[in-house]
Amino acid sequence: MNQIAYSNMFLPFIIGIFLLNPLSGRLIKPSENGEEKEILVVKSKRRLYYPIKSEGLTFNIKGPVRLEFVSRLPVLRDKSKSYPFQYRIVLDDIDTINVKHKYKIQKSVKSIQHPKHSYTYSGNYFINIEEGQHKVELIERSKQKYPSLVRVLTKEFENPGKQKKILSPTVHKNFVSLKSDKKDIKYYECSSVLPLKIEATGKNILKIMSRLEFNESMGKEESYRIRVREGKKVLGTYFFNTERSSASQIFERPDVVPGKWRSCEITVPKGKHSYTIEIADKEKTVLTRFILY
Repeated sequence: MNQIAYSNMFLPFIIGIFLLNPLSGRLIKPSENGEEKEILVVKSKRRLYYPIKSEGLTFNIKGPVRLEFVSRLPVLRDKSKSYPFQYRIVLDDIDTINVKHKYKIQKSVKSIQHPKHSYTYSGNYFINIEEGQHKVELIERSKQKYPSLVRVLTKEFENPGKQKKILSPTVHKNFVSLKSDKKDIKYYECSSVLPLKIEATGKNILKIMSRLEFNESMGKEESYRIRVREGKKVLGTYFFNTERSSASQIFERPDVVPGKWRSCEITVPKGKHSYTIEIADKEKTVLTRFILY
């Protein structure tokens, strides 16, 4: 089993090039080791979670589909601090993603079975799965006093149609003009030190189109992660793998080759919202553009 996180080998899974967009989430049950459950009350709704213990959890997944991993850590005594927790996602016994979270207690979340326990805010990770049948395993990564709790959701996809609006970041530094299929398209550079801020009004879907900037030191294929925040809350981290594009180029930047485009979507609730878009990988720059529909 490969224990390298964000390996270039998991190209079939983290493709991120769907022309469709996730609308609804459906809870999926483990095919193995899912007998033990915990019911949490979140915003007056009962949510079913599964503990990740030494034997792990196994899911049989039919793609193409986007998976959302929602996890929390149970805590017996709240000391008003952030609590770290982690686990591994193993895809088809080959590729491993190490997931790490660190959150404070969300006091409004309660447990049916363990009323004296507290629970952290949720950490959300997203992975795109290609067509076919796949095995996804969740394995505890370190000995914790209490196991991480997780629920796995599948996201359906639907064509966005023609009603869409191109958004520009309210805070940004650089933008580039990219030529693709005889079209000139404006992209905004985003990195770990140059995050972007986007304002969007809901109820809508915000689609983030992205292309990794390949420099001379990079290989043919590379992976990268986009993290989305609203205020201090991390809404999700999106993993992608990409390769150099032979059909696109950046004007006046012959030293940089754009990668093939990848995308992710955010559900924008009713009202006005401000999101921060950042790259979780140091020394990598990603070209981004934003579509609201």
